[in-house]
Amino acid sequence: MKDVDAIGNRNGMPEMSGENMELFYSDSALLKYKVITPLYNKYNQDDKKYDEFPKGIHAELYEKDGSMVGSITSKYAKKLEEEMLWELRNEVVVINAEGKKLETDLMYWDMKKEIVYSDRYSRLTSGDQIIEGNKGFKSDQSLKNPVFNKITGVVEIENKP
Repeated sequence: MKDVDAIGNRNGMPEMSGENMELFYSDSALLKYKVITPLYNKYNQDDKKYDEFPKGIHAELYEKDGSMVGSITSKYAKKLEEEMLWELRNEVVVINAEGKKLETDLMYWDMKKEIVYSDRYSRLTSGDQIIEGNKGFKSDQSLKNPVFNKITGVVEIENKP
């Protein structure tokens, strides 16, 4: 019986793993977002319930009508199940429906509050403007109302014909 218990108790080991996965997340039968990843690990231990994406993700976010409203890529990601909180690290890039592009090295996505935030250097490129924040930002998840901390630069980009 000890052997059976030992097999069932694999501390530190994922409950499920998969390669080259596409994961679909929905709410009330409506697609909320799709995640594409080269490696997926699901941990479901008593004190740890999370999904880990050690080789990164590409996520596509959708509106209720099925239209894509943005994308997120990163070299590493982790989703805490109960908190509904994503931690995205290493070359994080967010692009929204209007084409705004956010770049940072660490970002949190709180799905319950529908916000994204970071305390690290972040850069937002929007049309003819670049905003850089030395101490991160906080925004709604669609990047419509970002607030940057310790702005180090706002650069107007001149469009030349």
